[in-house]
Amino acid sequence: MVQLSDDEKGYLAVIGAILFFGSFAVPLKTKRVQDAKVDPVVFQLYYSLSIFFSSWLVLAYNEFVFTVFGIVGAALWVPASILSIFAINFLGMSVAVGVWAGTTIVISFLWGALVFPSGEHLKSIPLAVLGLFLLVTGVAGLSMSNTAYVKNFGKKPETFEQINGSVPGEESKPLIEGIGVEGENQSLKNRLLGMGCALTLGTMNGSMMVPLRFTPKNATGINYIVSFSIGVLIVTPVCFIIYFLIRKQKPVFHLRVALIPGLITGLIWNVGNFCSIYATLYLGLTVGFPLTQLALVVSGLWGIIAFHEITSQKSLFVWGVSLVVLLGGAALLSRFG
Repeated sequence: MVQLSDDEKGYLAVIGAILFFGSFAVPLKTKRVQDAKVDPVVFQLYYSLSIFFSSWLVLAYNEFVFTVFGIVGAALWVPASILSIFAINFLGMSVAVGVWAGTTIVISFLWGALVFPSGEHLKSIPLAVLGLFLLVTGVAGLSMSNTAYVKNFGKKPETFEQINGSVPGEESKPLIEGIGVEGENQSLKNRLLGMGCALTLGTMNGSMMVPLRFTPKNATGINYIVSFSIGVLIVTPVCFIIYFLIRKQKPVFHLRVALIPGLITGLIWNVGNFCSIYATLYLGLTVGFPLTQLALVVSGLWGIIAFHEITSQKSLFVWGVSLVVLLGGAALLSRFG
């Protein structure tokens, strides 16, 4: 039987995290869910339940070991997941995802390089930083590829559909009615709020694996995921209640439409989380977790191939170039990080 090194196991885990993290939102795109306009926080409730129940399956071949740091990790992830709703509504999908993915990469790298340097020595600081820069640049390019800025590049200004002299941006529809942007009219306040949400989300997401570094040895790895799921079960209802109290609305649960897709979403995400934990354990916060953000590529491919979200030749060109830059940065970071 072939014995894999820790690095090989880590990169296999990275690949798994990329595939599953890049695919977990696909059930959200189904026509029934979209037509029902299911509130994303209601959907969050369903896939949090799935995360909780599916995590306990690992006890079939592992002993239960609880650590409070799992709850700390969940306390970072659940609010971050809800913040993504507001970031998308205020900035639009492409820009918001790019901002928080780039922030996640930088924050996770800094945790590993500055806070835990004893266990994560950089092989070459200049080349690792260059790899990090290329990663963030590639993420920014992917996220901007389908915006109106790219689609209309090279056209005369008068060909843009401008309203009151506004600068053309991406076409966005709010996920929740009454919150965020409508069409291309985004106020400066909305942009600032969206940027704040995306940056906060990225900071929390980039810190999500930090509690894993403080767990006792017998609670790391696969055991940690059970404690994390308990935290998800505790934190999600709290955030759910606060959210709807702030909105002063009663939640509409759409059980027939959203329950099954929500459970599938949670299961797919949890497999990605399982892989990301091992990626972090084997490769560290400077390399392992930042590389899992390449899931943006997989989600982009889903959007292009399955949902035809990017059709402009200019957008496809920018997306392809950004992908090459992203992969170059990933190669440098994995080699010298």
